[in-house]
Amino acid sequence: MTNKIFAGIAFVFSLIIYISTMAPTTSFWDCGEFIACSYTLGVPHPPGTPLYLLIGNVFSNLLFFINDIGARVNLISPIVSAFSVMFLYLIIIELINKWFRYKDDKIFSLSVYLSAFIGSLLFAFTDSQWFNAVEAEVYGMSTLFTAIVVWLALKWSNNR
Repeated sequence: MTNKIFAGIAFVFSLIIYISTMAPTTSFWDCGEFIACSYTLGVPHPPGTPLYLLIGNVFSNLLFFINDIGARVNLISPIVSAFSVMFLYLIIIELINKWFRYKDDKIFSLSVYLSAFIGSLLFAFTDSQWFNAVEAEVYGMSTLFTAIVVWLALKWSNNR
């Protein structure tokens, strides 16, 4: 239960920080192109990122940030980036539990949870992660899918 609480706190804390520092509208580089193509379901430069554009189109039709479509599409990145921080926390827990088998010791378990929590938040606020978590860019979603695959592989290796 404590593990799930720490995972939830890592998600919520990073989500709040990411949303409060999110770009309020379009920003430089590819973000404007992704926002425009999400709204119109156009095709951006290769490779095209069709899944991101479909999700971006759903977000562009939300009622949040009524005056700015850019902010609506930007909202994807903080959400998926916060989920990737949460999955990183779960990955760290799985890796530590693979190496050390002291699950009955409550102090050891709490130290594992705290170290994984600190490690995931350190990742959350690195320059490259935070930069991609606050604007309409595909790297946050890519990080999330990578984290999900790694976490599922670790869960599979424990339960095979």
